[in-house]
Amino acid sequence: MTNIVKWISSLIIIVSMILTASNIYPLNIFLAVPATIGWIYVSFKWGDKAMISMNFVALTIYVLGITNYLTSV
Repeated sequence: MTNIVKWISSLIIIVSMILTASNIYPLNIFLAVPATIGWIYVSFKWGDKAMISMNFVALTIYVLGITNYLTSV
């Protein structure tokens, strides 16, 4: 299960990066959130504290971006 979540999350993150490079906002952030949550799950299963920390920071940044977008609409 972890391997499936890892690969699906990775593919979604790549799509999110492509959208970011193409300036397709806010879809890029909305896609990044579930992918990052997937990586948090994988990080916990692996017990990798560095990955847990990095992905929680990423998730916080994405949620702040979504909040900023929703309050400015």
